[in-house]
Amino acid sequence: MKKYARYLLAGLLVVNLAGICLAENTLKQYDNIKGRTYHEDLYVEKQCDACHTSNEPTLFPPDDSCLECHEYEDLVEATAREPDDVWQNPHNNLHYGKDIPCMECHGEHSRREPMCADCHNFSYTKHNN
Repeated sequence: MKKYARYLLAGLLVVNLAGICLAENTLKQYDNIKGRTYHEDLYVEKQCDACHTSNEPTLFPPDDSCLECHEYEDLVEATAREPDDVWQNPHNNLHYGKDIPCMECHGEHSRREPMCADCHNFSYTKHNN
């Protein structure tokens, strides 16, 4: 039994590290700022105000900025869990429903951990932190 537990633990570690590496691989340096490769067009054109309220941002952008391009119900569906874990969906969960600000879990310019990780240890393999 201990043999299987070691394999399970090793497998979970590999999956977790792969998720972290995948998210890290989406960060790239653009001139004087890091950003996600899937938003590259914003950095090439230096369009900070596409997300932030000015071209010299000092605060996190409002959720409305994210939702202009990312459809919320699509995110809920894409991160849906198995029926036994239905409330572990980061975009529709037991504690906050659908009311978590995007920047609590997602970092555009730096790596962030999901807010749930403060108390829970289940992983979100699709999380681009």
